[in-house]
Amino acid sequence: MDTLAKRESLPSVTAAGVVAIIFSAFGVLLGLLVEVSMFVAPRLRTSEGAPGMPPGTLAAVEVFWLFGLAVAVFGFSTGIGVLRRRNWARITMIVWGGIMAVLSAISIPVILIVFNSLPTALPNGAEAGPFMGFLKVFMVFFYGIPLGIGIWWLVLFTRPRVAAAFASPVDSPTYPPGAGAYALAPQTPATLKPFSPKAACPLPLMILAGFLIFSGVCTLLVGVIPITGSVPFFLFGYFVTGFTAKLFLGLLGAVFGIAGVGILKLKPAALHTILIVQCVFFLNGILSALNPRFLAAMQEAMQHADAENPSFPGGNPFLTGSLFHMLLIFGLCVGAAIIGLLLFYRSRFLEAASAAKE
Repeated sequence: MDTLAKRESLPSVTAAGVVAIIFSAFGVLLGLLVEVSMFVAPRLRTSEGAPGMPPGTLAAVEVFWLFGLAVAVFGFSTGIGVLRRRNWARITMIVWGGIMAVLSAISIPVILIVFNSLPTALPNGAEAGPFMGFLKVFMVFFYGIPLGIGIWWLVLFTRPRVAAAFASPVDSPTYPPGAGAYALAPQTPATLKPFSPKAACPLPLMILAGFLIFSGVCTLLVGVIPITGSVPFFLFGYFVTGFTAKLFLGLLGAVFGIAGVGILKLKPAALHTILIVQCVFFLNGILSALNPRFLAAMQEAMQHADAENPSFPGGNPFLTGSLFHMLLIFGLCVGAAIIGLLLFYRSRFLEAASAAKE
């Protein structure tokens, strides 16, 4: 008899797999639609005869939606893996559910804060009030859905009963026919696979590793699109832009991606590397916040980049100094949270890494 047929039927797991397949299929269709529309966008013209979208912006949209399309395809295969009770699919659902839950929980308050400041920046702020109210409600639902799904996946796929359903035959104990649930069947060494509960990456660090891999790929993509050269950043008071900025982003993306994989494989060097990088960036963020040139330079650079877009010929009115200041404070809070997370789970991670070597 097929091994899958012997496993316990779990309707909630089946439902989670179906939801993953449906969302991924929608992502694939949306990605294909955007990529096809990008072939039409260069031929569109404004009323003044200018291109409908700047080349840099067009390249950025194409690259990132192509990456999103690849993620959706992987999500589709993960949903199928869940239905087939593949343990790698269960781990992927845990990691991706955690990323969705965290990002959605952060995005909702940030978007509400940003939208609260938009009516004052719009030409007809008073008239835009009702529309902004509707947009706030829409965005809460837009991010609330993945927040709920992410929490559902986290709770579901970390349950011992569900984890046991995804275990391979060599990982699971076998029982003689008619034995009770707590009966012990005689097992031979050939059918047993030693397992230590310590030899597993702590769940929060597993989610962080997935986020590092995802953000590492995104950072590498940002480093190759033409629009990157116009976006500066500060390194301990030094203004960096152009090719140097691209090279730095490429190296940073590689470090994030490699360290994320290393954390999943319980490599202590990977955890310590990310801890050092986060501490350096946190210190750099504090010095940038104290630098009187930082906010003005960033706002000027972003306004210059948006001025190339026909939709904002005079610069984007939403990129205000207060917005950049809020984003800077938010980035410092996120950095502090990541450092605290790494320090709090460091001892557990090292114990798991040590147990994995035994």
